Amino acid sequence: MIASHHKVSLNIDVTPESAWEIIGGVSGVDSWLAPISACRVEGSKRYCTAEGKEFSEDILSVDHEHKVLRYAIPEQHLLPVQEIIGEMNVRKTGTGTAIVDWEWEFQVEPANESEAKEQLDMIGKMGIQGIEALIKNSKQPVA
Repeated sequence: MIASHHKVSLNIDVTPESAWEIIGGVSGVDSWLAPISACRVEGSKRYCTAEGKEFSEDILSVDHEHKVLRYAIPEQHLLPVQEIIGEMNVRKTGTGTAIVDWEWEFQVEPANESEAKEQLDMIGKMGIQGIEALIKNSKQPVA
């Protein structure tokens, strides 16, 4: 096993505050990340279900001032990696939209590192775009 890192950053057309409301709320991952079919939070644990199997995440910190969520996934069945530490960070652009950074540190067999990074890239983009879609779809036009 080797230590590895991957990061996805996307500028999305929503305010940083609205993006952070979704991320910093910790629960509801199933409403913006397609592979997750259920999600619940109990204390400092988040339980997510994907492909019919549940895994748990330890919520390490939720920093509302700096808009940073850190979590750990000790064991999961979706990726060929172990000991994931994830971080989601929301930043403001000069035009008032949000940049969401989603990064992971993890342990991986060298032969699986490229595949793992490809999968994380797909998950990261899908999730960040899912946050944008969730916010945009929840805003109903005023009649």
